[in-house]
Amino acid sequence: LAESWLNDARQADRVVCPSEATRRDLAGAGFDEGRLTVVPLGVEPSDVDPDRPAALRAARGLDGPFVLWVGTLEPRKNLPALAEAMQRIPDVPLVVVGPAGWGADPEVVLGPLGDRAHFVGPVSEVDKQAWYAAADVFCYPSLLEGFGLPVAEAMAQGTPVVTAAGTATEEVAAGAALVVDPADPVALADAVTSVLADQGLSARLAEAGRRRAAQLTWPAAARATAD
Repeated sequence: LAESWLNDARQADRVVCPSEATRRDLAGAGFDEGRLTVVPLGVEPSDVDPDRPAALRAARGLDGPFVLWVGTLEPRKNLPALAEAMQRIPDVPLVVVGPAGWGADPEVVLGPLGDRAHFVGPVSEVDKQAWYAAADVFCYPSLLEGFGLPVAEAMAQGTPVVTAAGTATEEVAAGAALVVDPADPVALADAVTSVLADQGLSARLAEAGRRRAAQLTWPAAARATAD
C-alpha cells in the first residue's frame, strides 16, 4: 500500500514538504527534486486560562518541576529513551499526554519510573495547551517526524524544549531548543537536567521558543502553498 501511494505521488507536479528532512526523504525515495518544495507548517496561537495549569498540576499532585511529553505512543516517538533518561533524574516526574497508539505499552515503558510517571492519555485541545504551559521542560526525542508540531506548540507556550538532533524537529526549533542525540538517554538526561537547574537557560529557551513559534504561522504556510 505504501509503495503504491509513493508510485502515484511521484507523478505529482508539485509535492509540498513540511520540512527539509521530509524533502530529503522523498528525494531518497525517488521523487524528482525539482518538484519538491518545503513549506513549514504553522502553529495556532492559543491563550491558556491562567488557572488551568495550576489545576492540572494539583490534580496530579505535581508540586515541583516536571517534564512533559505529548504525542501518540508508537515506536518512532522514542518514549522508551526518554523514560530511561528520566531514571537518571531523581525525584522529577514525567507526564505523558496523548493516546496509547501502538507498539509501546505505556505501563511497560513507564513502569520503571513508578509513581513518578503520569500517563494522562488523550486530552482536549484546551487541556493540551495547559499542560504545555504547566511544564518546566518539554522533551520530544522523536526519531522521525514530518515536522513535529508538538515542539512548535510547546515553544508557543513558552516552555523550554529538548528535542532530537538531525531530525525535522531540530528544523522546527531552529536554534530555540536544546538538541541532542535521541538515541542517547544520558545526553537526554543531561539536557533536561541543565534546563531544570539553570533558570537563566530556561528563560532564554522560553523566550527564543516564543519568537520562533511566532514565525510559524498558518497564514504564512497558506501563502507559501498558494505560491
